Amino acid sequence: MVKLHSEEVIDELKEEGECLDSRTMVEALDKFANTFEASARRWEIIVYPALVAFIILAGYGFYLIYSLTSNVTRVTDYMANVTETMQLVSQDMREVSVRMAVMSQNIGDMSGDTDELTQSINNMNQQIYTMNQNIAIMTGSINRMGADMGQLNYNVGRPVEFMDDFMPW
Repeated sequence: MVKLHSEEVIDELKEEGECLDSRTMVEALDKFANTFEASARRWEIIVYPALVAFIILAGYGFYLIYSLTSNVTRVTDYMANVTETMQLVSQDMREVSVRMAVMSQNIGDMSGDTDELTQSINNMNQQIYTMNQNIAIMTGSINRMGADMGQLNYNVGRPVEFMDDFMPW
């Protein structure tokens, strides 16, 4: 279509008696237009697929960020459950410690008629006392573990809340 139009222009110029320079200029403009069209087609071949690839990569990046956020949220929930469970274990260990102390006192109050029974009970009382101390140490350790889990929950929860502020949903 462009070529037909340029030929019409050339014919018109011939009829009007224009010089050869006008014809050369029209041909040069025609060649420039054809070159520009070919260049535009080449850019379309490069730019449109690149744009589609960018959109696909951006979508995949969004999916990865969303997956990471949901995984961190689940980890936070699991940590909260572990913290609650550790608190229950700590309470149970306190009860065990109290009961062991009561049992130690009850055994200390017992007396026997024979020296062998008294000596056996004294040995048993000493062992229970040691066990009571070990359980008290374990209770302290478990309490510290509970506090550490709470601190971990706090430390992980804040960045997750920060990340949630950036999410559009």
